[in-house]
Amino acid sequence: MEQKHVDAVIVGAGFAGLYATHRLRNRQGLSVQCFEAAPGPGGVWFWNRYPGARCDFESIHYCYTFDEELQREWRWTERYAAQPEILAYLEHVADRFDLRRSYRFSTRVTSAVWDDDAAHWVVGTDDGSVITSRFLINAAGAFSVTKRNDFPGQEVFRGTVLHTSHWPADGVDLAGKRVAVIGTGSTGIQVIQTIAGQVAELTVFQRSANFACPLGNRPLSDEEFQQAVEEYPRRREEARACVAGAPYPRAVRPALADTPGERRKVYDQYYNGGGFRMLASTNFDLIFNPVANETAAEYIRERIRERVKDPEVAELLCPTDHPYGTKRPPFESNYYEAFNLPHVHLVDARSTPITAITENGIATTAREHEFDVIVLATGFDVGGAVLAQMGVVGRGGRKLTDHWAHGQRAYLGMATRGFPNLFHINGPQGPAAMYNNPVAIEDSVDFVGKLIAGLDAHSHTTAEATTAAEGRYNDLVREVAEATLLPTATTWYMGDNIPGKPRVPISLFTGAPMFRAICAEVEATGYAGFSFDGEDRPLPNTIRLDGSAVFFLAGMMNIGAKPLEECSLEEARAAMESFKGMQLPVPADVSITDTTYPIQGGERTARLYRPPVDGPLPVVVFLHGGGWIGGSLDSFDEPCATLAKRAGVLVVSPDYRLAPEHPFPAAVDDTLGVLRWAAEHIAEDGGDPARIAVGGESAGANLAAVAALRARDEDGPRLLAQVLVTPPTDPLADNESRRTFARGPIISTELGARMTALYLGDPANATSAWAAPARAADLSGLPPALVITMEVDPLRDEAEDYARALTEAGVPTVCRRFGGLFHTAFSLSGAIPRAAEIQDAIGDFLAPLLSDEPSMTTAAIG
Repeated sequence: MEQKHVDAVIVGAGFAGLYATHRLRNRQGLSVQCFEAAPGPGGVWFWNRYPGARCDFESIHYCYTFDEELQREWRWTERYAAQPEILAYLEHVADRFDLRRSYRFSTRVTSAVWDDDAAHWVVGTDDGSVITSRFLINAAGAFSVTKRNDFPGQEVFRGTVLHTSHWPADGVDLAGKRVAVIGTGSTGIQVIQTIAGQVAELTVFQRSANFACPLGNRPLSDEEFQQAVEEYPRRREEARACVAGAPYPRAVRPALADTPGERRKVYDQYYNGGGFRMLASTNFDLIFNPVANETAAEYIRERIRERVKDPEVAELLCPTDHPYGTKRPPFESNYYEAFNLPHVHLVDARSTPITAITENGIATTAREHEFDVIVLATGFDVGGAVLAQMGVVGRGGRKLTDHWAHGQRAYLGMATRGFPNLFHINGPQGPAAMYNNPVAIEDSVDFVGKLIAGLDAHSHTTAEATTAAEGRYNDLVREVAEATLLPTATTWYMGDNIPGKPRVPISLFTGAPMFRAICAEVEATGYAGFSFDGEDRPLPNTIRLDGSAVFFLAGMMNIGAKPLEECSLEEARAAMESFKGMQLPVPADVSITDTTYPIQGGERTARLYRPPVDGPLPVVVFLHGGGWIGGSLDSFDEPCATLAKRAGVLVVSPDYRLAPEHPFPAAVDDTLGVLRWAAEHIAEDGGDPARIAVGGESAGANLAAVAALRARDEDGPRLLAQVLVTPPTDPLADNESRRTFARGPIISTELGARMTALYLGDPANATSAWAAPARAADLSGLPPALVITMEVDPLRDEAEDYARALTEAGVPTVCRRFGGLFHTAFSLSGAIPRAAEIQDAIGDFLAPLLSDEPSMTTAAIG
């Protein structure tokens, strides 16, 4: 047989395969050969013909967006389309764009081996044919491989055993039958609620109850459809900016900020709202705060108890073994009411586990149940399991199954190191678990299409993930998952539903906006993290971040927070204050009191934080951040109180004057003023005036550095230490970090310049040592310094340059860079657990310097 060569082999004919074929063949002019195991298009919607199968995103959102006319011409009939309508839609797409001619249906790929010398894939199929291609596109989907039956004895059962993903195309007559359903996930719930009224007897074997909410399905009226068509451009834009990839109302408040009555109103509204609104539109902290989550979980349990008449059955249907949302939330239409029917029974397969399928039915540890039909709604081996069946072999003969022996991993869910030109569409560790799949698929295909076009445009032959990118992205996926409650559940989200499968998150759990932002950054930086013909690109900035930092930034995107660059002054100040909600509770045993200190023409508030330690205590005057234009005592209560407790010091936090109302040098004068006040009066509050240090974060660190200079030069208090957390030290600095991290996150080079301009007033002040301590003529004689920087921060290099300058001037200096963190991480302790490491570094640095034992102080300075 003559061997055929094409640009791309595409595997799969579902949403992913069909659009990949259209994009690469019809739009980019590539030659393609496509394979599909089914006899026609549809993918998972070809196979999933079980009773009640339907989507759980609204039909008008669960569809393609790439063609305006396609959106207008296809008339969805229900709010949530059933399987036959979705299959008909995909068949229409295949015909409308003439895609079938590129497919060989009823054909399975059985091998795919990379030929490094020829730089192409050699693909074999189950009919013995072989084809070569430059690119191999895995569009088979995450739900292509059925989870194997856990229970022995299926072969001896005298009745019929059906798996929901292999339901006979002609259907099954269940009328008058005794039917068992094993499994109560999304699929099981759809089957149970659909057949309950048809069968003679229905027995449900439940191993784990689920938090199911009403789907809210109904016919889609002409008026609703027409409105959707008219609003498609806006809705599509909103969908990609929302956490789930559908234009749901945003969750903008934490659950515990409301009273129980207020929460109940919100939950009532979205419980009956349909789709993922109960999780996506109520409170943003449900997925990571266990206390907040329990408010929603108990609400759903209460609704279950209201709907199920038998209290014992109701309690069995109430989930208690996992937080709400840590398993993919299922949806239902009178599912719970089915258990009020006299012929529907619930078996707790956790307390009485299934031991075997027998000749007559199912045996548990308690008894044998007799059935005519057994329905297995036991799920899938989710992710890239289909690739294992295809026998994929990469460079150097390495099998993909060996590469994934410790868990499936793919950079951006699309590329794998050592497997050149293999691209996954919505693949392992992509966004699929929390992103409306048709839209996510389009994003993935478009990314791959542009990448291939870029390869050709620059005469490159191969592309793959770098070792560093694949490894770091895999770590990021794990870290983001750890920032949520998801690892507390046994779920396919974590790969837990398959015995022996490594426990690795199957997806990046950030929601759509962050994933899209990462992909946009990779593309904008020349495909950072990819290797073209063996030439590695560096990591993109976002991938460098700690997972908790990425999850925090994703949360800001998901609630629609306006970037600080786009904020007015008042909006920026309000945004900075809102960060207080991302902090841990203030330590309860730290006393907090307010006093005043004098400034020219008046006085200002100073807040004192005293730990439960006998005094007199060393004193740290700590200045809050906020770019000289924002921040407050309230916004820094937790960092200051935690510092007081961790370091065993009395912390003084001054309310210094802010720009632009009070431009430079007002804040500088206030800082020196509070230091002089502390030296004269802190003994009255239990502080030791002979042991004073100064510190601050961001703009506050700039003020602290300047205060150390002025205290030296103006006969100010003798300072024993200075702690500078991410200090801006030179407004005119031009360095690598300002360029590399010009776009932030949190603070960008542009935003920093705007804040500085508001603070300085006259641009000539930028060269003053009182504004730019790095420009001081003499840095000698300053107190020992701790300079803390963050890896992903435009201010990083100038702070580290300042630390080097201090050292060269003879100042004992410790410079500590925290990898994977960004500017302001110090004051986000509730969102960034590693903020505790920064507190520890400060405490460890200060302990010997502020000790009342002279030998320790001398040793520390020496």
